[in-house]
Amino acid sequence: MKNLEEQLIGTTWSLKSFESVDQNDHIYYPLGEDAKGFIVFDHTGLFSVQLMAKEALSKDAVAHYRTDVEKAMGMHGYHAYSGHFSLDEEKAVMTTSVYLSLIPAYRGSKQKRSVNIEGDLLYLSNIEHPERKLVWQKNII
Repeated sequence: MKNLEEQLIGTTWSLKSFESVDQNDHIYYPLGEDAKGFIVFDHTGLFSVQLMAKEALSKDAVAHYRTDVEKAMGMHGYHAYSGHFSLDEEKAVMTTSVYLSLIPAYRGSKQKRSVNIEGDLLYLSNIEHPERKLVWQKNII
């Protein structure tokens, strides 16, 4: 069986879903249910994420979002960030060191994600905000 690194290096994944949970435990979609996106992992340890809403949301529409980052994403209708990534195979945790980001608060940050791969699906969940979940589908060429 391949380890996480072997399953991720040199791959591209398309966004299948991006959901979160608000303070009242209601599911919402920070960039809408029909959001699009890609995440790419290259052979040198770089990653790149692009997420896009069909259209940007108003300040009122994102008022119930849990974090300022999600509010900014929704109002921009877009989020993009990239940098280096490392994996803790034993804990199934990816740490991204963000170099570039549309949202300034991400720049220079380290983001930890739980990682689970089942078949052609990649499940990433923010460790600090486990309510924020993304599902990606592997692009097969």
